Amino acid sequence: MAHAYVTFRIRLARHALADFIASFKSSGEIVVLVFGQVLIGLFALIAMPPMAASALPFYQSIPLLFAHGVAMSAPLFLLRRRVLPQDVVHAMHPLPIPRRTALAADALVAAMLAGPLALAYAVSAAIWMLQGPEWLLAERALPATAFSFAVTCAFSGAMLNLRARGPRPSPPPRRLAATSFGEPWRPRTVYLWHRLFWLPFWRGDNVIGWQQSLLLLGAVGSALAWTMAPAGIPRAVLDLATSAALILLADRGDKAVREQLGVVRPIMAAWPLRRRALELGARAFTLAPVLLALTLLFGAGLAVGIWDRTAGRVYLTLAVVAPLLLVAIPRFNPRARVGLVVASIVILTAVGSEIWN
Repeated sequence: MAHAYVTFRIRLARHALADFIASFKSSGEIVVLVFGQVLIGLFALIAMPPMAASALPFYQSIPLLFAHGVAMSAPLFLLRRRVLPQDVVHAMHPLPIPRRTALAADALVAAMLAGPLALAYAVSAAIWMLQGPEWLLAERALPATAFSFAVTCAFSGAMLNLRARGPRPSPPPRRLAATSFGEPWRPRTVYLWHRLFWLPFWRGDNVIGWQQSLLLLGAVGSALAWTMAPAGIPRAVLDLATSAALILLADRGDKAVREQLGVVRPIMAAWPLRRRALELGARAFTLAPVLLALTLLFGAGLAVGIWDRTAGRVYLTLAVVAPLLLVAIPRFNPRARVGLVVASIVILTAVGSEIWN
């Protein structure tokens, strides 16, 4: 009979998956409708990296398989707060749970969450085995794919085990003067923005800071590759990646700030400050990463002369207007917001494809 702790962790993971599916349901159908063919293509390509790496020499293939296995554990990394909430971690910390039982629970939960990934691996591997490209070594491809999947499960279990140990003790908070809302070298509004909207996105379980950093790097990288790609590189894919990264960078940042405003508004209600100006400044600052990415995109495109074309000028205009709309509209129905995000990506991608024609 399974240990009560193992049963609890499995039920908690099932509840987290059900909650995630329910939250994704409103936007999932729109994403599938618009990007259905792209998703099918990505689904078919999921097992290609380890199968292609298996054809390399042993000392080259092993690091690539490890890297692919670690990268494929990213969904669990994003779901870790749902799978193992922080309050549950605090409640379990003083309990006398045997280490072997805790490891078994982490391994079972990781394997359960990786089940859909195993199915995707199987379908993708079957497609490539039937296609039989020249680079495929059938006797090594399937073991390499299984090895990559095992790395994903092991790394996911390790992440859950580290999270179950609880957070490190934080240093004591710095004492602030009761009558001061700022510092000598910083205006009060900037000081409050830094305390209320910058630091919380980097602390504890909040991944907004890292998420925005990765989206910014993705937007800059795809934009530079899109404008400077040599002949033979599929610019349509880079166009889609650039457009999606720019819009998602604005959307995710604005959504995070709106959620944070819901948390801090009751606290700020009694403070002697211009709350409206602080809120508008926090929402406007979400456009700073987008403007940085657009500046680099403009410089790279200027070097190759694509902004002299009508489609290039239209693309730049839409790339500025679409994020502004996301931030400026006061209230959003979740489905309407997803529709605006998807429509912006589709329109930007369509206009971007005309630049090179």
